[in-house]
Amino acid sequence: MLEHIVDNIYQVSPGKNTIFPYSFCFYIDDEIKTLIDTPIFPDFVKHLEGRKVDRIINTHFHRDHCGSNYIFPEAEIFAHAEDIPPMQSIESFSLYYGFEKYGGSEIAAALLPKINWQPSHINGELKEGEIISSGKINLKVIHTPGHTPGHCVLFWEEKGLLFAGDIDLTSFGPWYGNDVSDIDLTIKSIEKIIDLKPEIILSGHRGTIKENTEKELKKYLDKIYLKEERILKALDTPKTLEELIELKIVYGRFKKPENLYAFFEKVSLLNHLKRLIKLNLVTYHEGKYHKA
Repeated sequence: MLEHIVDNIYQVSPGKNTIFPYSFCFYIDDEIKTLIDTPIFPDFVKHLEGRKVDRIINTHFHRDHCGSNYIFPEAEIFAHAEDIPPMQSIESFSLYYGFEKYGGSEIAAALLPKINWQPSHINGELKEGEIISSGKINLKVIHTPGHTPGHCVLFWEEKGLLFAGDIDLTSFGPWYGNDVSDIDLTIKSIEKIIDLKPEIILSGHRGTIKENTEKELKKYLDKIYLKEERILKALDTPKTLEELIELKIVYGRFKKPENLYAFFEKVSLLNHLKRLIKLNLVTYHEGKYHKA
C-alpha cells in the first residue's frame, strides 16, 4: 500500500506488521524514481502500483532493507562500501552476523532460506556528506554506523526530513546484535541525528514520525543506557554469559524460534559487555563477568 507523506514522497507499507522481517520503505516519485530500501516481499512490486523504479538506495545490508533488490535488475543500486560485502556474498553475510563465531551455524542454516538471501548488484557507493539528487529532491548522505558498519541515513535539509533506516525509534530501542555492530558508534550516530534536528523522521519500522522527534530520539538513545543499568544490576552477583542470557535483559522475552532470539541476545550482550569492560565498569575472570 502506498501512503502519501509530503510532496512526492510515499511510504510503502508492509504486508503484515512492521517487525522484522517486515519493514517500511519509501518511494520518491521524482525525475529519477527512487526507492529508499526494499523489504522481503516476493510480490513487493505489486505494492508500487505500477510505478517505475530507476534507483534504489539501501540504508544498510539487512535483508528487511534490501531483500527485494533483485526484483529490479535495471535499477541502479547504491549502498555504503562497508555494507556491500554481505549484500553480495552469503559468506560475508554470515560473517557479519557472527553465526559461526558464536555457535549459530544451525541457526543460519534455518534462517537463510526464510529471508530469501539473494545477491544484489551495486552500481555506486554512498559517501558521507555527498548529495544525491532525484530531480527536485536532494538528499544528503550521513554515515551513521553502529547498527551495521555502513548504515546511512538520508537527509532532505530543505524539508527537515530524514530517511532513518534502522535508527527506527521503536520501543525496543537500538539493535546491535551482529558481530560487526558497535554500541559506542550507535550512540554517536544517534547523537549526530539529534544535532540535525529533523522535523520528520521516516523509520524503517515505525513509519512516519512528525511530532516530538528530538524527544523520540533521546528516548530511543536512553534504551541503551537502561539495558546497561540492568546488566550492571544483574552483576551484583558475578555471572557467566549463559546466566546473563537466561535473564533476557535485551529482548525481555524470546519469541519463536527461541534459539534465534537467544543467539541475538548473546551477541547483543557481548557487545554491551565489551563496552562496559572498556569503561572499567565490568571485569571478566574465572569464566564470569563481575561488576568492577
